[in-house]
Amino acid sequence: MSQKLRRVFTPKRLIILLSVFILLIPVFFVSYTFYKNLSPGVKNEDLDDKYAKRVKELQIEVSKEDPLNRRGNSTEKTRVELDVSYDEKKPSRTDLIKSMHLMTHQKISARAKWGAIPMTPENIKLSSDYLELLKVKNKVGNDVYEDLRTMLDNWSQGDFSKANDEQDQLLDFLQANRGFSNGLATQNEEELFILNNFGPEYLNTLDKDTYTSYELPEESSE
Repeated sequence: MSQKLRRVFTPKRLIILLSVFILLIPVFFVSYTFYKNLSPGVKNEDLDDKYAKRVKELQIEVSKEDPLNRRGNSTEKTRVELDVSYDEKKPSRTDLIKSMHLMTHQKISARAKWGAIPMTPENIKLSSDYLELLKVKNKVGNDVYEDLRTMLDNWSQGDFSKANDEQDQLLDFLQANRGFSNGLATQNEEELFILNNFGPEYLNTLDKDTYTSYELPEESSE
């Protein structure tokens, strides 16, 4: 029996089999990653057929963009607050930075995103007003104020070209040691994140005109 095995599994054949196995490892890895990337958004039962179909299309596109999952981008569901909420009676620099950090999650790639707030003009404006309150109340230093002011001014103009660096800077302010970005989100990644977490009514935040054409709500005459 052993002699038959030796004749079948010659050194040359073993080398060929080993070479084929090594070549197939990346194929199995890519296939597994592709399947893994397809799984999250399917859970989104609240979307109508049109957008549920779009979620599946985006999952495929995102997997094609990063077939080896090197970015490890998190686009699945997370805890969501649709509107920022600040306590003006107890101004807190930390509260502002935490909210701004959650807003950046829409615009960046990261291996994990714990929580999210949509990057809407309204949320940017409320954050901007709160920053000014913190300054008046001496709750924020000049250097941090200038950094936060620059970020919010960028966002109010629809400029998110530095959102990944801004997100990391916000984490530094919070003295965090994880959650740093892998770069800016691609358009497909951002759209998928929006649909999975905020819903289709927030897709307008993909468009720069949404920010540049934003008008402040009129004050009530009452």
